Amino acid sequence: MVIFFRKKDLEVELSPGLQRLKLKTGDNLLASALDHGIKWPYLCRVGSCGTCRCKLIKGKISPEIDFENVLNQAQLKDGYILACKSSVKTDLVVEVTLRNET
Repeated sequence: MVIFFRKKDLEVELSPGLQRLKLKTGDNLLASALDHGIKWPYLCRVGSCGTCRCKLIKGKISPEIDFENVLNQAQLKDGYILACKSSVKTDLVVEVTLRNET
């Protein structure tokens, strides 16, 4: 027997600025934001530099790596995650400072 699961439609709200993205369960946060034209800061995309970090205000993600290797204890306690290594599980509200280049 083969069971297929339909990915659920989710919404990610970027704060400040109130931009909203439509994603699917399991989508990578950074890749999806970039696909939507969001100017999210990043360098490595592999979870080693910390440039894509953002603060998870509400919702749940599935971390693809141990964030402790990049983020310090204060950042982890404050709810920071690495967008490049975060799969979306629920609707999210994240706080991120976007790049301002054109």
